[in-house]
Order: sequence, then C-alpha cells, then structure tokens
Amino acid sequence: MMHKSQNNKPLIHNEDWLSVTLNMEQALLDGKTLSMEKLAAIPQDIRMKSPLLLRAECEDGLLQGRLVETQQLLETALKGFAAQADETSMLTMMGMLALLYEQVGDLQESRPLVALLRQEWMRTPEGCSGFVPWAIARSEANESGNLEANHSVAESLFLASAERFRLEGKPEWTGFVLLDRLLFNAQTVAEPEWSLWMHWLNRNMTEHPYSEALYQILKNKSATPDQCSRLPARYACLCKAVLLDDADIDPDQRFADDIEIQIFAAAAKARQLIAEKDAASAAIALETMDRLHQLVATPSSLRLAAELGMSLLDLNSLSTSSRDGYQGTDDRQPKGLPKPAESVEKPEHSPEYSQEEVKELPDSPMRWRVKLIDGISFTSLYNGAVAEPIWKRRKAGELLVYLLLQPGYKANREQVIDRVFGEGDPAKRSNQLYVTLHDLRQSLKDMGISNDPVYARRGVIAADEQMVDQVDAETFMTLSRVGDQLWVDDREAACRLYEEALPLYGQLGTELPGAEWLDRMRDQMLDRQTIMLKRLAIYHMDMEDDMRVEQCLSEWVALRPEQEEAYETIIRHYLDKGRRSEAVGWYKRLERMCKESLDIEPNEEITQLLWK
Repeated sequence: MMHKSQNNKPLIHNEDWLSVTLNMEQALLDGKTLSMEKLAAIPQDIRMKSPLLLRAECEDGLLQGRLVETQQLLETALKGFAAQADETSMLTMMGMLALLYEQVGDLQESRPLVALLRQEWMRTPEGCSGFVPWAIARSEANESGNLEANHSVAESLFLASAERFRLEGKPEWTGFVLLDRLLFNAQTVAEPEWSLWMHWLNRNMTEHPYSEALYQILKNKSATPDQCSRLPARYACLCKAVLLDDADIDPDQRFADDIEIQIFAAAAKARQLIAEKDAASAAIALETMDRLHQLVATPSSLRLAAELGMSLLDLNSLSTSSRDGYQGTDDRQPKGLPKPAESVEKPEHSPEYSQEEVKELPDSPMRWRVKLIDGISFTSLYNGAVAEPIWKRRKAGELLVYLLLQPGYKANREQVIDRVFGEGDPAKRSNQLYVTLHDLRQSLKDMGISNDPVYARRGVIAADEQMVDQVDAETFMTLSRVGDQLWVDDREAACRLYEEALPLYGQLGTELPGAEWLDRMRDQMLDRQTIMLKRLAIYHMDMEDDMRVEQCLSEWVALRPEQEEAYETIIRHYLDKGRRSEAVGWYKRLERMCKESLDIEPNEEITQLLWK
C-alpha cells in the first residue's frame, strides 16, 4: 500500500503543477505579467510543454541577456506553436529568434528568417506582433553598405514595432522597443512624436516592475545610475554605456555573445587606453570594435567609434616616431582605426585631390561615399578627398555602376555578362568581362582603393562592400521604396522619406553610353521621382499647404513635361482655389506642349474643366 501511495505521489504533484500552469497561461492570455520566480518554480519538463510559458520565459531572456539559453527555448516554443497551427504566435517566435540572431551577429541564420518576416510584414502587418518589425529594424541596421538609408528605414520600423505593441495592449514592450530606438540613435528622436508616445506610456505603463525607471529614461532621453540599475540586465548595461557614457562598463560572462554590448566594452577599453596614452593597445581595441561593427552597427556605436578614432589621431599627432600598432606621421591614420561614421562632422567644403595626391593617401582604412548620379565620383570618409575614376574602357564604368546597384554589390557571373555585355559569342563575352574587370580594378586602384576592390570568385562578380560606405542611387531607391511601403498606413512617415529622396535624383551614370539595363534603371528612377512628387502634392493638399502643393506640382511638370496628368492636376488645384487665371495659364502651357511635342490637341476632359 505504501508503495502504491509513493507511486501516486508524483502523479498528484504533477496534477497540481498542471493546475498552476493553466492558471499562468490564462494570466498571460489576459495580458498580465508573470513573476519569473514563480515561473521558474514550475518543473522544467512541465514548462517545456507550454509554448505560452516558454514565450514569457523567452521575453525575459531577451531583456536579461540570456541569449544562448533563450535561443533553445525559442526554438522549442516555435515548434510548440507550429504543432498548434498558431501562425501569429509562430511569427512572433520567429521575430524574437531573428532579433536574437541579430544581437549575436549570426547573420547567416538571421537573413533567411528576416526575409520571411519582411514578406509577412508587407503582406499582412496586422497579423504580426511588434517583434516582427523590431527584428526587421535591427536587420536593416546591420546591413553593410548604405548606412544612412538603412538607419532611416530601421528608425521607422522601430516606431512601427512600438505601434504594434500598443495595439496588442503591451505598454511594457512598447517602452522597451522605444528604449532600443533611443539607444540606437538618440540624436534623431523626433520631439513631437516622442512626446505623444510618452503621454500614452504615462497613462498605460503602470504595473510592470520596470515601468518607473523605463518611463523616466524615455521621457528625459537620459539616465541616472539608479535608473539603469532598475532595468533588466541587458538594457541596464546598454543604458550605462550609451546614455551615461560610462567608461567603466565591464559586462559579465552572460553578455559574451552579445555583440552590441561587446562593442561598447571595447570602446570603454579603448577610451581608457587613450587616456593612458597607450596608442598601440588602443588601436587594437578599436580594431576589435571595427570587426564587431561588421556584424552589428548602430549610429550610436559608429559615432562613438569615430570619436575615439579621432582621439587616437590626436594622440598620434603628438608622436614623432612610429609606434607599434599605428603609423607615426600626423597625416596617416593609425592601424586599426575604425572607419569614421557618417555622423562625424566634416568640413563644409571637402578638399579635392589630384589622382597623384589620392594615390598617396592611406589605403587600408579608406571607405568611400560613391556618387553615381550626375557624374561618377568617390569621396573619402577619412579626409574628404574627392576622386573621379578615369576609364580605359567605358564598359568598366558601366560594370561598376551595375555592381553597385545590386544587393550586396554582387551578381552572378552569367547575369553580369547578359546585362552588361549583351548578346554574342559566350566565350568572347566572358573574355570581355575579365578584361573589363581588370580595367575597373586598375582604375579604382589608381584612385587609392586597393585590397581587391572588385573580384570574381566562384561564379560571382562583386565590389568589395568594405570599401563602400554609401551609394547615392541605392539610397534614393531605398528611401523611395520604403516610402511606398509606408504610404498606405503612415503618409507622414512616407513623405519624410520622400523628402529625403527627392534631392538625390538626377541622371544615373551621366558619362556612360546608353545600355538597355541602364536605360531601364534610369526610367525606374524617373518613375519613382514622379510618384514621390505626386504623392507629396496629395499629402500637402490634405494638409492645406498650398505653397508646397504648387511647388511639388510645378516640379512634376518640369520633370515630365509630356504628362497631361501633371497639367490636369495643377489646373484642378488652381480651379479648386478659385484662381482661374492661373489655371488658364497652365492650360495654355499644356496646349503649346501638345502642339509642339505631340502634334495633338489637349485631352477633351481637361479642356472641359475650364470651359464646360
């Protein structure tokens, strides 16, 4: 009998825990916050059978920085929700998993996951939790190359994530994603929009254990040591590094895989070594920071790297001889110096250098802003040097433009041959590709760009991402595309991106001859510029800003003087405002254009607007 009772005891015990588990699951479904101590008291084998409890444990793991353990729990929870065919929860787990991959710099695992999340976010944003746009935001920020455009896109996605959490009734997660946004780049936080978020958080974020400290930091955009200590471990560490500029940051072992925290730890070490005038060791710390930036990058960390790099340059300028770890002349950059961020203040007028002078500039640390619109040129982020490539063959320039417009600045060999070199004998075109590739590499090296700026490996033709900081045509297309994505749900945000994109527009590869792919690209850019002007006009009509409406419409007509729709829109605008004489003036311009360029009469519908 005793044996039977002992056998029954674990069963009764498990039933008790099952009841506790069900109560906790119901609390989560009711939007309540669980105590992690009570959750941890449930035996692991029981917790692992509840995807809901695993999700709560994973959320806490992300906040506290338990990344390795949390990754395993996320994968288990994802399988659990998949078994339940709970698609929304599956996407949430994928978002959290992708966010974790971005934090540890595992881009190989992150990219396919983010690609799927991006597709779902574009298709059905209402079916995605806030973790989905949050993960996409971090992925955009960590993409190399076009930092300015990437960071602009990331910032809009942070706010989209906050909005999704708000709609889910999760003010604490709204607060944490806004904190991540603040730490990402405090210098570009928009005050009016930020104030609205603070009013909402103040009304709704009351029960969470971190609420008070989190709200005060967000409201003031600054922190005190006491407030940092009352945040979960990961954000306590980041707030201390970013908002307090604390050089004593010393992350413990739990953050060994957290690349963002390791960047700030390396920065703290570099700052200490610079203060001790140990330039060689400081350069090594900055080189570590630079390597980590290849995996995770934020404007805050890039700005810090640039500031420390300039401090190391100042220290170096005091030296009159070479030292271990860096070059000793005051016009050379220390070995290991991180690439300056675009946020670093630069002279109003960048100096222009001859090709001979550019050759003398240091090679290895150079990164370039590339201008493909209205003339191809390269501007060094290191010292503002401007250089224009000299082409032995114009196809070399065409090949460069093509590569710099591809994702990751690379393309399949056959694709490059078909697009850039057209039809013909395959062997002959392959030979032409490699001759052109050699000419392009030589032209770039003549400008001071070394270390294989372009290469062919395993069937891929590519430009080295590390030499490129930004490409103006890529920035234009990215801002325009993301603006189009935002247009339906957030016209104000879309128009902010459109306003950034408009001034970049011009003739792509002006000095290059016409090629089919290049003409198509020019037409795409023209269409995008047209759509942006049209939508900006619509937006300013809604805002009743007549001056901006008329400016956009006039630019639309100037850009596409053959489009009757542009004239019709501006004529309707002036008629709606009771300014008939100006409407008639635009009609006469339309009439002249139709007669001189098209040899036709204006559309009868437009004529009837004025004389119906």
